Amino acid sequence: MIPDSRKHSYEESCRDLDILWKTSREREKRNFGIRSWVAIEPKDCSGRVFIAFGKICISVNLLLFKLGRIRDMRMEMSKFTIILIACGFLNSLAIGQSESNELAPLTVTASDSEVTDSNESEDQNAGTDDSEKSDKDPEEQAREEELKRLRNERDLIQARMALRSEKFKEELQDMREEKERLAMENSIARERLASELSELKGETDRLNARIDSLNKEISLDSLESKKAMNQELAELRMEEERLKIANSVALKKIETEINQLRLDDARLKNRRAKLDLEVVELTAKLSVKEKSDLVEDLIYSDRELMYLKEPFVDGVLHVSDRRIPLNGPIWSGLADYVSERINFYNNESTEYPIFLVIDSSPGGSVMSGYKILKSMQGSKAPVYVVVKSYAASMAAGIATLAERSYCYPNAVVLHHQMSWFGIGNLTQQREFLEEAEEWWRRVARPIAEKMGLNLDEFIAMMYEKNSDGDWREFGDEAVKFKWIDHMVDRIWEMSIDKNPGRFGSSVIFAQDELLKEELDDDGRPFVALPRLEPFDFYYLYNPDSYYRLR
Repeated sequence: MIPDSRKHSYEESCRDLDILWKTSREREKRNFGIRSWVAIEPKDCSGRVFIAFGKICISVNLLLFKLGRIRDMRMEMSKFTIILIACGFLNSLAIGQSESNELAPLTVTASDSEVTDSNESEDQNAGTDDSEKSDKDPEEQAREEELKRLRNERDLIQARMALRSEKFKEELQDMREEKERLAMENSIARERLASELSELKGETDRLNARIDSLNKEISLDSLESKKAMNQELAELRMEEERLKIANSVALKKIETEINQLRLDDARLKNRRAKLDLEVVELTAKLSVKEKSDLVEDLIYSDRELMYLKEPFVDGVLHVSDRRIPLNGPIWSGLADYVSERINFYNNESTEYPIFLVIDSSPGGSVMSGYKILKSMQGSKAPVYVVVKSYAASMAAGIATLAERSYCYPNAVVLHHQMSWFGIGNLTQQREFLEEAEEWWRRVARPIAEKMGLNLDEFIAMMYEKNSDGDWREFGDEAVKFKWIDHMVDRIWEMSIDKNPGRFGSSVIFAQDELLKEELDDDGRPFVALPRLEPFDFYYLYNPDSYYRLR
């Protein structure tokens, strides 16, 4: 079956041949301009022979293409089309002048008289051309000259056409030989294909036989495999039955164990219920015992006797439960602790005094101490300071500047100039020194004014009492210098109403994880002080470097 594209090439070639024939006829009429011709038609259809021959050539090319001898059908068609167009063009020119052309004989369909007259006039014009030139008019002479020229061109074209016809015959002969050669090659190819087909058929038979043999072997293997699988399946079924029996036995054992566990659980629950009942009884007894002990260890104070507006009565200082301990180094945490409780007791009552009790404090941060002082001064309820053992530096300043202060005769109060831990370069140390002096003036000037001295006189007396400037006095002497307002021999701590052996003794607030005693590399104990706030200084008594910066 010819593809659509090749069918299209064949149809186009045939159509081009028909158009070529009609175009050559029209060109012939225009070139010769013979008015007496009515129509020009082929006598033996030589032009049609060219067209038919062209179609035959195209068919041969299609046949050769189908046999695989021509690869490019469109190129071969183009070659034959060019040859046929050239032949047809030359034939159209020759037909107009000669009726004896073998390739394109024509019949001129005009009246017999006109044709005879034309031939006779041509013969006469050939014999008497020179004699009659003067007698004829110019138009007739021009027509005769044109006819003569056309006859010469006709003879030339006929010669060329004869030559091209011979060439075409040779090419046609070559094409016939090529066709025969191709036919022979096609025959040989068919024989070769038949031989190959025969060989393939034999190979197919051998393969079919091999396939049959393999199918039988596969069938045999399948049967053997099926037999083995049946045996294995039988064994598995037997194993399944055995496992079912074993599982049944195991389930029976598990059910027996579960029943035993349930029984044990019931027994345990029963025992636990008995124990819970005993625990409830013991808890009730213990609660009764604890409450009875608590009643014995608690002291029910007389509230009217505890809260006194004037706590110093008959040489005894009555300290109520509005009591705040201030012990150890003074730092920001201790300052917050004291300030919060002063505010709390103020909100509770502004009528009764608040007691700030110092058992032992070496002083500390001037910022934190100043915060405590301002909380004391801003309190509506009076804040009294009680020194039991030792108050130095900032703690001594708090005791001296309090609204009222009390101490034991043997309590030690120590005032000295503020010291600081110098760090940085000289310029920084100079700046820190100026700040430290400013803090010293702000803290020490009120103390000196209470003593009736100025700041320089206060500093001079420090070094008169002690060469290192640490001015320390016992409580009875501190009263004389107005450091302490009252000396007491007895202090009644009315807020301690629980047995310390049962409820534990009071813990000094400063002994915190932040102020935990440690050992240095030399085995000496020390306490690392908390980090100061910016522009703050430690104002404490620390002769043996027990307190150190972190």
